[in-house]
Amino acid sequence: MSISVAAAAQRCFAQQKIPDAEQSLLDSLNYERSVKGLPLAKWDEGLARAARKHAELMAEENIVVHQLPGEATLVRRAQDAGASFSFITENIGRAEFVKDFHPGWMNSPGHRANILDSGVDSVGIAVVEGAEDLFAVEDFAMAVAPRSVSIEEQEKQVERVIAARGLRVLHGDNDAQRSCSLGHDYIGTSRPRYVAHYETPNLSRMPEDLDKELRSHRYKSAAVAACAPKEKVGATFHIVVLLYEVNRASNPLDEGDLVLKPH
Repeated sequence: MSISVAAAAQRCFAQQKIPDAEQSLLDSLNYERSVKGLPLAKWDEGLARAARKHAELMAEENIVVHQLPGEATLVRRAQDAGASFSFITENIGRAEFVKDFHPGWMNSPGHRANILDSGVDSVGIAVVEGAEDLFAVEDFAMAVAPRSVSIEEQEKQVERVIAARGLRVLHGDNDAQRSCSLGHDYIGTSRPRYVAHYETPNLSRMPEDLDKELRSHRYKSAAVAACAPKEKVGATFHIVVLLYEVNRASNPLDEGDLVLKPH
């Protein structure tokens, strides 16, 4: 049985059901930390999302590397996945069986140091099946509380991105705000041509489908609403964007109409 692994660390500025394979590695690393008298590492969903995305890329390319061509750095991809931290480090590897990862890492000084680092308190783990082997990623971090961003500031950040695409932003739009109560529809007095509800840890980045629509030059104006979170789920924001092909004033519904329209 062979296992190849690699480790890297970068300093940066700054529970839900865990799958069986990832839980096994979490239990193993926390056993090692407990033996050394270290606090147990807490599961972090943002780190886990970043780990899974990287593991999937490694499996797709059949290579073990910390950064693939065109891929963001460890710090950036963890931030984009919603993790908030002051320090981050990573173990990666490939093996035939899940049980081979942890012993391989513990027998490598760099990986062992990451697992037993007293300067981390959180971890996200992913195991992905490749064509021949399994690929695994452990992202360790020292978590920090995410910066509080007001509803108004959330909307301003999204509006700046939309304005940069050449659309007129409709300020104080109640239709977008009322639509926060829905999952993918809208409530309003004017018919939008396109409706987007999405959650994101990065307000400066649009979902791919929405960004494509914004760049299509079909729309004249847009309304934005940042929705109050129903529950705290990491550093994610719930945004509603309504796109109009004409100016709002030229496409009203009859007064008093209330429309519920699927996306």
